Amino acid sequence: MSISRTGLSLAFMLIMANQSFAQAISKDYQKNCAREQVAEHQGIKGKALAEEDFTAYCACQADFISKNATNRQVNELLMNPKAKPEWLKLIELKAMKACIADPKMST
Repeated sequence: MSISRTGLSLAFMLIMANQSFAQAISKDYQKNCAREQVAEHQGIKGKALAEEDFTAYCACQADFISKNATNRQVNELLMNPKAKPEWLKLIELKAMKACIADPKMST
């Protein structure tokens, strides 16, 4: 009985640790994502865009990355949130396709 409790406790701690990693990625990643999007979209639509205009899109991308990155990749992002390794570029491309197709995204 105590072994199963220990195993259950360990599983719970791993789940909670993974959620905190996802939240850390989400917070830092979303800030960087919004800044990048504003820079990339300057002059488009004939109006000035703000970081807030990309909140939903960047939240979607951060969530996609959190769900699809390995623990090693998550750690790499936590160590350097502004880094753009090749694996991140690939996941971002997949996230972009998924997030733009998301009906919750509006233009």
